[in-house]
Amino acid sequence: MKQKLFSLFLALLAVSALVLPASADIIWEPEDSFYEKHRDECTYVNRSYQLAGYDGTVTVFTAPGGMNKATLDNGLQGIIQFTWTGKQTDWGYLLWVDSSSVEGWVPMDDLSLIYDSQQFMEDHAGEIAQTGPAAVDFHEAVLYSYPRGPVWDSSLKETVEYQPFSEVFTQIYTDEGGQRWGYVGYYMGHLNAWVCLDDPMNTELDTGVVLVSPSPAQARGRATVAAGPPLFLVAAGLVALVAAVTAVLILRLKKRDR
Repeated sequence: MKQKLFSLFLALLAVSALVLPASADIIWEPEDSFYEKHRDECTYVNRSYQLAGYDGTVTVFTAPGGMNKATLDNGLQGIIQFTWTGKQTDWGYLLWVDSSSVEGWVPMDDLSLIYDSQQFMEDHAGEIAQTGPAAVDFHEAVLYSYPRGPVWDSSLKETVEYQPFSEVFTQIYTDEGGQRWGYVGYYMGHLNAWVCLDDPMNTELDTGVVLVSPSPAQARGRATVAAGPPLFLVAAGLVALVAAVTAVLILRLKKRDR
């Protein structure tokens, strides 16, 4: 009996070893009726954004084009987990992580993308070397969102049973100071982060500058304001026009009197 129980325990242990690593890759999905109806039309994003509505706030809706759920101030940050494209507007499902538990749908035009690894790789594609695995001698490292960007995680530890670090870094970027950075796309889960290969445990390589792109709503607002001349010039132009018309009328009246 004891031998059977021990064999059953080993079998369960083997199954759990297979199931647990796989669970790390499960994509979180919202308990949202609109998402459930339109799941096949939604695109997985999982990127951080800053609220940047034109009037200083962003409205969170129950669904694209639905009812107002909450109004949040600009400057707060959250994660857009999925996007859905409507006829006139792109919508994102906001998973709030800053200072509120509000979740819901927001117009993507009211958001500013916070610079991340994906954007860095697009901007520096020609500077990232595709190589064989870089030889490294460390077994723990600090993860950065992108080279010289903010710290993403202060401790990534090597698990030789999974994959030694000497086999991980095949995309290398060298910054202006000559330090090499290795990209970690996946290590026991999706990371999309960077490690400074020449100084792997340094947590102070961040430049301290948070890069945020302007939102389309704010850009349109500035363009609208800049499209017309200043108000005082409009007023001055109207006054000049009235004076000119008045002068012409006076001249015509004088001619008639003669």
